[in-house]
Amino acid sequence: TDKETVGEALMEHSLISGEQGAYGLYVKSVNGIKADYDTDKAYWGFYQNGEYMMTGVDTTNFESGQSYELVYTKG
Repeated sequence: TDKETVGEALMEHSLISGEQGAYGLYVKSVNGIKADYDTDKAYWGFYQNGEYMMTGVDTTNFESGQSYELVYTKG
């Protein structure tokens, strides 16, 4: 991809959807699988190289050679 952020790259291929919140894009669906925190405390955790990210997909620059994951998580 030639997109700058992980979020842009994922959205370019329609792999994620969500809504804008106070902290950026809140990912609600990945590859058609929804996580609804209000219903069952489920959310999509964002990881880079196996480490939980403190930034969102829309503010994390895409870097070649890195591994990114969105993990369905229930709190």
